Amino acid sequence: MDDPPTSHVALQHLRVKLQNIYESISNYQPSTDKPPILDSSLDTSSDEDGQWLQQDNVQGLKKLKDSVKIDLDVLEKFLDDPQSVHLPPLSTNAPYLIAVWNEVLCAPLPVNAVFKSFPLSGPSADTRQRGAQRSPATKVDVVADNGKRWIRVNTVKNSRMLAEFREIDSYLTDSDDSSYEKMEGAKPTLAQSEFDNSILRMGRSLVVAAKANPLEGTGETPQVTLRLTRLDPSPALEKDGDPRIAKTLDLLREMDINVELGEREEAGLPQVPTSKSRSSPPSPPLPLIPSIHINLDLSVLIALISDLTHAPLPKSIGEANKRFIPPQSYREWKVKKNGMYAKTNSKSKSQSTLMPDRVNSGVASDILKSKNQPTSPTFDKVDLDVTSDIPSDFAKHSRALTNQLLQEMGKGLLQEIHEKISLYPSETPVRFWTTPEARDRCLRIITKIGGVSEKRRAHALFWTVSTLLDKVLSLEEAEDLYWLDSRYPSKFVALFPIHLHPSSFRPDISRLSNVQSSTRIPRFFRALGQTCIDILSQETIPHPRALPEELVARKDIGEIQRAIVTKANPRLTAHTVQSLLWGAELGWTTLTANKTSVKAIMREMKATRVSRKLDGPASDGGTVEDSSEKSRRAAIWIVDPRSLAEGMSNLSR
Repeated sequence: MDDPPTSHVALQHLRVKLQNIYESISNYQPSTDKPPILDSSLDTSSDEDGQWLQQDNVQGLKKLKDSVKIDLDVLEKFLDDPQSVHLPPLSTNAPYLIAVWNEVLCAPLPVNAVFKSFPLSGPSADTRQRGAQRSPATKVDVVADNGKRWIRVNTVKNSRMLAEFREIDSYLTDSDDSSYEKMEGAKPTLAQSEFDNSILRMGRSLVVAAKANPLEGTGETPQVTLRLTRLDPSPALEKDGDPRIAKTLDLLREMDINVELGEREEAGLPQVPTSKSRSSPPSPPLPLIPSIHINLDLSVLIALISDLTHAPLPKSIGEANKRFIPPQSYREWKVKKNGMYAKTNSKSKSQSTLMPDRVNSGVASDILKSKNQPTSPTFDKVDLDVTSDIPSDFAKHSRALTNQLLQEMGKGLLQEIHEKISLYPSETPVRFWTTPEARDRCLRIITKIGGVSEKRRAHALFWTVSTLLDKVLSLEEAEDLYWLDSRYPSKFVALFPIHLHPSSFRPDISRLSNVQSSTRIPRFFRALGQTCIDILSQETIPHPRALPEELVARKDIGEIQRAIVTKANPRLTAHTVQSLLWGAELGWTTLTANKTSVKAIMREMKATRVSRKLDGPASDGGTVEDSSEKSRRAAIWIVDPRSLAEGMSNLSR
């Protein structure tokens, strides 16, 4: 028996396209430029391996996938029915869905949203409160290029527009006669006073919505693109055309709408790998390594001096849990100090119950980002009796230090640095740098709250300017003093000497001795540097929780003023941005223990990119200067923080 004749060939082709699109959406991976951030931290509070990806998903893409599935099911049910051969073709939304998907594939990256509605009155009118009336809105099929490009698809045919024109013409009776308007009691007319149609109305609503929803922070109006897939102003047959179609397109362009005609050629569409085509996993990205010159920010200077980094490690988790239980004498001293603080700062009655180490709290933004401290699973098993007799504020600080100790037990900071810089041959020594601002603030912090060993290490690290000890040192003596009593052998990491950047706003490599300029600064570094310049060019302001000056001036309390922050983003201190700027401008890796600031600077980079202050994307998908390279240069290297802990440690008693 012969196979039944193929029916509805066009619908058969649409079904195949929808099947392919459905699978493509399932395998679609949006632009995920991973910036060159080497994250060595053990932050278990987040399970996102791709937390540094520029974009993780596309809003509304699932809605498009669901719409494709619905149309595909209806189409398959119709075509699988033997009786469909005798039925007229099924009306389907497939051409529209296919066109939207093609725009997703071809839109300028990154693609931000699909099927997103924008209120005509602006974002403030788009309330989501229950019972509130929704503001009129217009739909945008694809939002791309960080919101700068709006794309709307319309699949109207010439035949539909001709029918609309005929309907308009039907109202043009003798109402056009000027005498009709003068007739007393004349009925209202549906005849147009000016040329208009559904396409023009769609264009106007898109323009109104774009002006009402400018890009956040810049005020820039999104560029509207209208893709008319099946409208032809010059059809082959004269009967299929009308001059008003071309007039419509001209009026759209006068609205500053980018008009694109016809469907996209399949040959020009980017290919999305399918599950069948992925016979082997994609090749992993090139590994990130630090640069030969490593830029140190304040948080890492503190970590290099901290007793957590150098003291012997506990032999068990139980011993670790007991290391930072403050003795009674320490608690009494702190209570007395907090009482003195409360009297000085009587305007805030709750200050005396803040973080136990009030001195540490004064520089919390620099050295103890407690909200970023990973909660180690092993710490949950701590014997609660150990801290049951300790006030909650003391226990909180003790837990934070214990978490850092557990991190150090997992992998030491110096061990991590040693392993990474060992990738370079011995004849290529790695050099460490920092800014004068970071050095000076580090010394002020150590002076106030550092333990005996921590002060000794700080004095050794900055032996040329430090007054922590009454001892003048040579370079060799300073290095020996730094490693004294460390659990690591002397010169385990060749830190000495730590070189200083010049005290200038804009980095200039010509002012650095014995340093060669990089042949090429990767794009991410340039974008990071420009972002830092933009932030620092704005005003700096006191910290939102800055301490009263009379409190800072009192030597008996020992408070340290919180670091000055940037007006652009109060989460970023000026010295942190300055450190990042030096690394970025010189093409060097900046080593930091301040993940919060890295996240904040990444958000600022995105905002700067949206405002078009940056040329091209912030990440070029890597930092390989040459295709033959086997690694990428890290712009930022993140490690876990190590706070000054000697004063709380039972090893120092």
